Amino acid sequence: MQITTWFIAKEDEAEAIASIVTTEEHAPEEWTFIEFPLIEMELMALSAALRGAESVSGQSTMEEPLVFDEEGLIVARVVDSFIQALARISTGSEPALADVWAEKMDRDHQEPEKLHALLAKLAGFARQAIERRSPVLSLVTF
Repeated sequence: MQITTWFIAKEDEAEAIASIVTTEEHAPEEWTFIEFPLIEMELMALSAALRGAESVSGQSTMEEPLVFDEEGLIVARVVDSFIQALARISTGSEPALADVWAEKMDRDHQEPEKLHALLAKLAGFARQAIERRSPVLSLVTF
């Protein structure tokens, strides 16, 4: 299972974030972070659900990689509009949105209740990033 980790961090910290995996020079706890078991396609499905779009394809949730290691690591900035859309999710609307999100994914094992809880966490994390006026960097290993 792939784990994605988001950090509230500036772009010039991308190499330090990559070192969490590559050299272990830094630790995730040096930043505010959240880990979740989703891949880019599932995040694209969430983005489509937030936008009310039919198609999942065509709009990545990440910008061009700041760090790319062919051994299986990417650090990239999460698209600001995606973070802003997550931050706008109102408390109580998560269950309906989680249902729409689940419908857009091709994975039957994603239970809407678990997606609801994850959505609430992602929304809270996005609000923190906006309050701090900081970008969100994504660390993905593959």
